[in-house]
Amino acid sequence: MRNLYFSLLILFSFASISAQLKEYKKEIIKADDLLRFDNYNKAALIYDDLIQQYPDDAFIQFKAGECYLLSEGRVDKCIELLEKVIPKYPVEDRNNIQAIEARFYLGQAYHLNYRFEDALETFKKLKEQIPPKRFEAVARIEREIQYSKNAIELKSHPVEFKITNLGPVINTEYDEHSPVVNLHEDMLLFTSNRETEIPKKTGGGLFVENVFYSLYRDKKWITTRAIDINTGGNNATIGISPDGTKLLIYQNDGIIGNIYISKMKNDKWGELEKLPSPINTMANETHASFSMDGKTLFFTSDRIGGFGGKDIYAVTQLPNGEWGKVRNLGPEVNTEFDEASPYIHPNGKSLYFSSEGHRSMGGFDIFKANLGEKDQWGSARNIGYPINTPFDDLFYAPTLDEQRVYYASKRDDGFGGSDIYLIEFPFNHPNALTVVGGFVFTPDGDAASDAKITVTEKKTGKKEGVYRPSMNSGKYIFIIPAGKNYSMEVEMDNHKTVIKDFKVPAGKSFARKKNTFYLDPLVLKVDK
Repeated sequence: MRNLYFSLLILFSFASISAQLKEYKKEIIKADDLLRFDNYNKAALIYDDLIQQYPDDAFIQFKAGECYLLSEGRVDKCIELLEKVIPKYPVEDRNNIQAIEARFYLGQAYHLNYRFEDALETFKKLKEQIPPKRFEAVARIEREIQYSKNAIELKSHPVEFKITNLGPVINTEYDEHSPVVNLHEDMLLFTSNRETEIPKKTGGGLFVENVFYSLYRDKKWITTRAIDINTGGNNATIGISPDGTKLLIYQNDGIIGNIYISKMKNDKWGELEKLPSPINTMANETHASFSMDGKTLFFTSDRIGGFGGKDIYAVTQLPNGEWGKVRNLGPEVNTEFDEASPYIHPNGKSLYFSSEGHRSMGGFDIFKANLGEKDQWGSARNIGYPINTPFDDLFYAPTLDEQRVYYASKRDDGFGGSDIYLIEFPFNHPNALTVVGGFVFTPDGDAASDAKITVTEKKTGKKEGVYRPSMNSGKYIFIIPAGKNYSMEVEMDNHKTVIKDFKVPAGKSFARKKNTFYLDPLVLKVDK
């Protein structure tokens, strides 16, 4: 929805302000400049003053309604003003483009106010009044009609869940979004445009976006801090490896955006490294997510050859460390509109992402697609209302069991702007998987980072996976079904092979925060 202003500029070709020949012309130009830099709330303050000074001026009411549509908590006022304005702008006057704009904005406002039936009726009437030769305008109105129909259908089958604001330690009056968490849920990173120690503002007076983190200790999130790798430009969290040692960052590099990585060493994030081609190109690469083993990256790009707008792609790292051929995830995931914020579940078979297409109820909605037996993605499914709203819904980060989700949304009970919430679903369809962790060391006490760990299910002989310990700590983690017996083989050159049997009780499924099943540390012996 936030792209509404410029899309309508193109579609309807705003009438020139200079034609108004009013003394408030400079104030309106100032407000429009703020809107161009997304500073909607500051622009709204200008219109608050103008409404008081010129309470009966139709043009002021129209422009204020346009601004309030985009401003926080002002949709009701937008509807009030536009309902007054519309009779003053008869649609029969084809030379008055504001007659069309006012009705389009009112339909948008009804939709954002959850009055989906009123929005549908408004857009249907407007479509009948638009000349068919206005192809782009008609297409946009038809899209809004479909959004309203989708919203009515989704609202009739609401999803049951509990949602909790993460509170003032995390959220502020500014925007907080793009939450990412490690598997243990004890480290949360996110993006915010709040003020920092060395504040830097955009042209519209907003602070630039930076990356922040908080740690979970004693059953609560503790003090939020900015990470040391912020560059002073716009930086945003987009993904984290399951073990929490590799952080993916979006950085605006002038006219294009690129994906960077920071690696944790000695409990500190390293300098940003730009990911190489074929991941980053001269197009925009904006969001990314690692697979469980860190070898496959799912990311978004508006490069040539996609289905339209930004598409989701995947690329796998080759044995020599280079990245292989990039592959588009296909039409079941990608549409003619934008896709964003992919999140690949640790099971490797469930992909969550945002899209303006499919069965969205307006703007970006969250969808889920599953990988089939032939490695083809199935049809995307809208995860439902009221998780999805008429606003843009992005950055959906579910936990291992998919029973909890860290999620950014703009809601009436928030602290201001977009806030970060925790969604909890009824525990009636548990994902019986377990996070198993442990440490492997050399005889000298160093991390056995060159060790190879192979896990096999004893009854069937099925290999669950091959894993590597962390270079920094020797810590390993893997995710396996609960309630089974396993064999773990640890191999490392010039060291004796260790075989350890273990069982994960059924009651150890990942049902609560920080419920990791730890094995005893292993110290390898030199093979003489």
